Amino acid sequence: MADLAGPQTFPELLAATVQRCPDQMALVVADDSITYSELDRRSARMARSLLAAGVGKGTRLGLLAPDGALWLTTFYAALRIGALVTPISTLVAPPELATILRTGDVQHLIGVRSFVRKDYADLLAAAFADLPDQTPDLRLIGAPYLRTVWLDDTHGISWARPLDDLLAAAYATDAPDGDLLQAVEREVAPGDDAFVVFTSGSTASPKAVVHRQQSVATQPAALAATFRITGSDRLMPLLPAFWMGGIAYALQVLSVGATLVYPRSPELDDVLEAIEEHGVTCVIVWHMFAKLRAAAVERGIDISSVRGLGAPTADEHGERIPTRFRSNPLGMSETFSAHSAEPVDVRLPEDKVGAAGRAVNGIERRVVDLDSGEEVAPGAVGELQVRGGALMSGFYKVRREQVFTPDGYYPTGDLVRLDDDGYAHFVGRAGDMVKTSSANVSRLEVEAAMNGLPDVDLSLVTGVPDDERGEVVVAAVVPAAGTAPTEDSLRAALKDRLSSYKIPRRIVFITHEDVPRTTTGKVQLFELARLVDETVIAGAADPRSAGGDALRSPAIR
Repeated sequence: MADLAGPQTFPELLAATVQRCPDQMALVVADDSITYSELDRRSARMARSLLAAGVGKGTRLGLLAPDGALWLTTFYAALRIGALVTPISTLVAPPELATILRTGDVQHLIGVRSFVRKDYADLLAAAFADLPDQTPDLRLIGAPYLRTVWLDDTHGISWARPLDDLLAAAYATDAPDGDLLQAVEREVAPGDDAFVVFTSGSTASPKAVVHRQQSVATQPAALAATFRITGSDRLMPLLPAFWMGGIAYALQVLSVGATLVYPRSPELDDVLEAIEEHGVTCVIVWHMFAKLRAAAVERGIDISSVRGLGAPTADEHGERIPTRFRSNPLGMSETFSAHSAEPVDVRLPEDKVGAAGRAVNGIERRVVDLDSGEEVAPGAVGELQVRGGALMSGFYKVRREQVFTPDGYYPTGDLVRLDDDGYAHFVGRAGDMVKTSSANVSRLEVEAAMNGLPDVDLSLVTGVPDDERGEVVVAAVVPAAGTAPTEDSLRAALKDRLSSYKIPRRIVFITHEDVPRTTTGKVQLFELARLVDETVIAGAADPRSAGGDALRSPAIR
């Protein structure tokens, strides 16, 4: 069960940390350094400004800004007063922005005018054709709840209000004072919804994940214990704060009174400069690890002192833990980051190699058969369902019965096995299974086999509908440099690696630029299937193909 003795809401979590370490540095970004007492003061000022503007519990607030002081103080201010805040990606395109503001019922938007060659005033105008003719009291058909946009630069636009005017409201004669803010914070309850994250996955439509105040207050400390983040750390998460991962790490830092370090921008030189200047002890990096590590070494940075970049993971005896003996945490936006993991400095037993680990923060887990829905025996593979812990309250504007089972479990779509000791072992995604002629084929297994071929630089495997077989396995392949594979040559090479029914019945050849990805870099499987299907139907498969069964595929739905 979750610990009910500690803070149960964000206002309680922030107050506890500020009281414990008021002079500790909370945030370092560019030329701005903020202690926890200063973070408390700045977020309180924004909170009082929002209250003066009519923002309160349940008010839906959008936040469009890069990682930094504005983002952090606004996000924390919203959580302090019980507003429902939606962080918006700085990579957003106009249609995505329109969808988020409309679907999320955003009433007030706070943001910057520009960041890394994007002008968000232009993006908003492109998202809503009737915006340029509006006054600051907005009435938009495409976002009917949106009333106000505050930007740090309103030059040349009539429909936005200056952010400085919002902040100045905290000091007006009739402004809410500190006593009223404290009274508001006392009314924020653990069960109140706190923030919304729009996921960007492999499906066609983004999901609006809603998390409660209690999860905001309790999950970060559990994660910090798992990832061994302490108050002495200076942590730089190279995961944007608008992602669930970025939010989780920022709150982990807060929960232990550590220091959060943001680079001036995501550019490599700015990241390296921040690591050097601010004594970063831990870097959280995924997609650019190799590039960052090589650049850090070339720059002369001692990466052996930076966890996540070069410092080896060691156990309690100081001995290095090989990668295969470390936990592979399993989590998702819906579970507020990791739901199954082991502490990073714990060596997995021999029979647990490759495991994610046991339940985090009181999450309940069960594994069910995909067809029957019945719980399977320990060690058997099925779909993971989760309940309790830091599980989301639901998807915004989606009925509960469409999201959860009748007894409150959320079907994750992950295929796992839970052993007798409660360790979760990830197998794949239910959506990664292609059912062809009644046989289940893991597309990840086929991709792994194809990526091991010398003529393949990258393979992406999916299924497309077929009248006779239900689905057939197909692949899109980026050939390795200097090679010229054909469909037949690749299929022949796979005969020693895969059962015949798992070998793709059609292979098309593409470039890296052809790969359909989301703004977060994930492959869009529905678009991949469309790409392969349309290529085959159009007769545009690589002319080097020497045959293969034709696909009779209806339009992708």
